[in-house]
Amino acid sequence: MTNADLPDPWPEVFLLMWEAYAAGTIPVGAVITDQTGAVVSRGRNRIFNDESSEQLGRSRLAHAEINALLQLSSQHTYETYTLYSALEPCHLCLSAAISTRVGSLEYASSDSYGGAIGKLLPSRDHEAHPLNVSGPLEGPAGRLPEMLLVAHVLWRVPKGNAAGFYRCTNPDLVAEAESLPNPDADATLDDLFAMLA
Repeated sequence: MTNADLPDPWPEVFLLMWEAYAAGTIPVGAVITDQTGAVVSRGRNRIFNDESSEQLGRSRLAHAEINALLQLSSQHTYETYTLYSALEPCHLCLSAAISTRVGSLEYASSDSYGGAIGKLLPSRDHEAHPLNVSGPLEGPAGRLPEMLLVAHVLWRVPKGNAAGFYRCTNPDLVAEAESLPNPDADATLDDLFAMLA
């Protein structure tokens, strides 16, 4: 399997995830598609990167999904649009998708540490503007994003809370993540898919 073998728009989501990982920030990419499936906005995590001219950066709010959602005008609602994310969104990103009035959310990989699917307390706003959620993907595409996240956590903060959480709850995932290349390695995204095959 290669990245190009994934159905659209997943290859672009995964390339943005890989770009974030290679830049040394949390490896998450996101795109939003309209009702025809055309990509209308893109974002990647930039928490540990300088802000770009178009996306939020160097902030704990600079999540991939937030950067994609920021490109949607407040003049419209987006019930026929879908937000695609490499990783299960956190509370911030899930709430932002609901607040932006995006109709659907699809995510590639679960996030057992920070994922918020099924964990938000519903409000009347959520009931009035439901968000249809699906994920994770099957096979390597469903494993790779969380593995990259764990690899990033082990590289950036090896003694932090998230690293400790993963070591206690999923040591097999930690072992797999430790085999992944560091952000500055010459590996490609397809190299990682080949490792998981």
